[in-house]
Amino acid sequence: MPFTDQEYFEVIEKNEIVKKAYENIKQICFDLQKQTKCPEDDLKDFLEFIARQLNK
Repeated sequence: MPFTDQEYFEVIEKNEIVKKAYENIKQICFDLQKQTKCPEDDLKDFLEFIARQLNK
């Protein structure tokens, strides 16, 4: 069962490693979208692609 947004935010606030990862990923995504001018859907698809690669 996936976490709710609220549960994710609670973990982010309580765990410094998770908070730093969240902030870094968010900034990287912001920079990527700004530099490539890609639509949000493309960025979402790219993140999902990366997530699938973590299990390989």
